[in-house]
Amino acid sequence: MNLKVDSPVIQAGIRLVDLLILNLLWAVGCLPVVTAGASTIAAFTVTLKMAEQRESSGVFAAFWTAYGKNLKHGIPLTLIFAVVAYGIWLDLQLFRNLEGNTIGFLIVAILAGFFLLMHYIYVFPLEARYANTMLRSLANSRRIFVRFFVRTLGLMGILVIQVLLFTQINTVLLYIGLFCLPILMIYTTSQVIMPIFRKIEKDGAASDGFSIDREGYSIH
Repeated sequence: MNLKVDSPVIQAGIRLVDLLILNLLWAVGCLPVVTAGASTIAAFTVTLKMAEQRESSGVFAAFWTAYGKNLKHGIPLTLIFAVVAYGIWLDLQLFRNLEGNTIGFLIVAILAGFFLLMHYIYVFPLEARYANTMLRSLANSRRIFVRFFVRTLGLMGILVIQVLLFTQINTVLLYIGLFCLPILMIYTTSQVIMPIFRKIEKDGAASDGFSIDREGYSIH
């Protein structure tokens, strides 16, 4: 059987290899820890272009170019996430270990977790696709979360299933997940968010304040 280079099977194989390479690049980019945000933005830069079928260069070059450009926002986003996540962890520890009525700590942890999710679930793809201030990207993530709430719930459900699949079934899948789970989640999010981006770009503006036609706001 002869397979053409542009056949669906060959193209799927190439895409799989590109994603595995991208997962490795993402992991290397995260090694200083504080650069995890920049690494995630760089990975989204590549996967969003994959979702649009407009890859213009190799995965390696595209990733590291985006990585360098996004350190300015990526590091602060990582630090903010770490501080809030640590605060949530402390609240949960206080809830579990202190005597008496500690329900307040649990409530604070849940609210903080929801606040973190709302601002971070889309901030990295937003940073990858648009030139904007970091605070506006966080605000736009919140607006997309609210405006496309049902679609966001669906995305969250898919991501949870992916995590459970590679972490809760057996050791083999756990090890396999080390090589593909992060980029699988990033790629899945890219596939879900791209139609949202196209809709917002087509609309130009929305009543919730999200706009792509403001000064200093452009598509990468």
